[in-house]
Amino acid sequence: MDDVDDILNQNEVAEEEEEEEEEEDELQELEGEAGEGEGEGEGEDDGDDNDNGDTETQGDGDGDGDGDGDTETRGDNDNDEDMDGESEISAAPGDDNDDDDAKETQDQADETPGSPSAEMHSFYLSLLQSAKVASTYNILPTVAIPTATPINALAVSKGLRYLFIGGGDGYVRKYDLLNSIDGKLALTILQKHSLTESVSNAGILTGYWENEVPQPRSQMKVVEKAGRVEYEPRVSPVYSLAVHSECMFLLSGLDNGGIAMQSVRFNEGSIVHHFKEHSSVVNLLRLNTTEDRFLSGSWDKRILEWDLNRPDSVVNEFKGNTSELSSLEPRPLFSSVDVNATAVDAKTTTTSEDVNMDAEDDDEVDSLFGDEEEEESNAAEGKESASENAKTQAPSHAPSDEISSETLNIVYDDSVFLTSSLNGSINIWDKRTTDAPVISLDRGEGIPPWCFSACWSASGDQIYAGRRNACIEQYDLKMPGRTAEVLRLPTISGPVTCVKAMPNQRHLLVGSRDNIRLFDTTVDAKTNVPFLIVPGHHGGAVSNLYVDPTCRFLISTSGNRGWQGTSTDTVLVYEVDLE
Repeated sequence: MDDVDDILNQNEVAEEEEEEEEEEDELQELEGEAGEGEGEGEGEDDGDDNDNGDTETQGDGDGDGDGDGDTETRGDNDNDEDMDGESEISAAPGDDNDDDDAKETQDQADETPGSPSAEMHSFYLSLLQSAKVASTYNILPTVAIPTATPINALAVSKGLRYLFIGGGDGYVRKYDLLNSIDGKLALTILQKHSLTESVSNAGILTGYWENEVPQPRSQMKVVEKAGRVEYEPRVSPVYSLAVHSECMFLLSGLDNGGIAMQSVRFNEGSIVHHFKEHSSVVNLLRLNTTEDRFLSGSWDKRILEWDLNRPDSVVNEFKGNTSELSSLEPRPLFSSVDVNATAVDAKTTTTSEDVNMDAEDDDEVDSLFGDEEEEESNAAEGKESASENAKTQAPSHAPSDEISSETLNIVYDDSVFLTSSLNGSINIWDKRTTDAPVISLDRGEGIPPWCFSACWSASGDQIYAGRRNACIEQYDLKMPGRTAEVLRLPTISGPVTCVKAMPNQRHLLVGSRDNIRLFDTTVDAKTNVPFLIVPGHHGGAVSNLYVDPTCRFLISTSGNRGWQGTSTDTVLVYEVDLE
């Protein structure tokens, strides 16, 4: 035992010696820092904010108990928590730019390769590139949201955080989309009865509110119930929705021609502003890439552009539309075809053909004045200028430009968009030319005058339009004067109510009255069946098809959008696997 006690005593002595040495080292370091702080305070005029490690050793006289001896000679002896007098004077001129510097620092931090937002952006880009090179897609439904009402519109926030849907009952519903996909809530046995086996998850409802129409106080309806006076809002069916990426606001189309801006984060459903210019149902709303402007389309045949910074007036009105609008799609940002040059070439070609047909008998007279040589030279110059314009318009871009780092959405060309109308017309518009559409696409032979949906291809060089006779017309902007190809479905499928292009520039999602089909545009329909049926939806008009920017998920809604057709009253969320 004595030996053990001796060993323990020796260990205790050694530990005490080590502790004493550590304390001495710490005291020496503190003395050295104090000396440096005094030297800097006496010889320099620095006013930095605690970054150099010398502020607290300079002595600020603010009653913080640091025991510095130079506080009285430095000034600022007011027993507050400020810096010394010199630092206050030196910092005063730069106070106005503190907020801007902080914002720039935050933006730089977000763009730093190691920041979470940069990692998420690169992750989205990698998934999009994988979807572009996929040979086909395997699509299976996993989430079902029974609504008991036809759904006309949907909107999704940044990163698939929230899903907003609106329908004929006049309510906007908000769902937690991520947790719904993760399976945090299961469907009941009765809800799963009519669905496919892969569907097992239910939508998690987080809130709902009326799509209220603002009214003057004199027109408000007041009802007394149980001794209390209650206000009954006038509710409008939801025909269109658009949401800010961070859910700062929600835009909703009304049946009286108004557009309601509703709060989402705070006071859900409260109306912040009312845009009033249309005279009929507003069924189309599209926010631009920077989310400070939006386009609206209505049954009154008008297309308007609004600025959220100037909400009381219309920025642009696009004239020349002749029918009720059914779809509005912005063009993909990187396209190899210049719309304006194509329109000029088409008009020039048409004019030259007419002139040649009319002047066949007058060649000898025209040749006396040298008109042929002038026309040939002008045509050659026109071709050269058109080719030069095409070269200058051909964009060179990096994959990082295809998805916005701020909103995580696909980046579109905000100056060019297409619209389709119920009379079958398809127009391409340029915001720099508002008097008339830049290009108008004609229907092919045997195509009835009807178009419920149209979309761009992933490259922005082709347009697909769904028709009433169970077919999709394909247009090529390089030759916009005629239909490039007609993709036909079985006649029993009924009218095509929704069309959506996939990122690989090969497949189309086609929604009709019976099913949703994945159509392969490269397969010869004479030898093979060019489509696969996507399980899930059956027996109703498809009102919307939403593919997320990474092509991992697909959302489909069923509704007639205020026109003819039946509905399944169900929203389905699909998982997309690449093959």
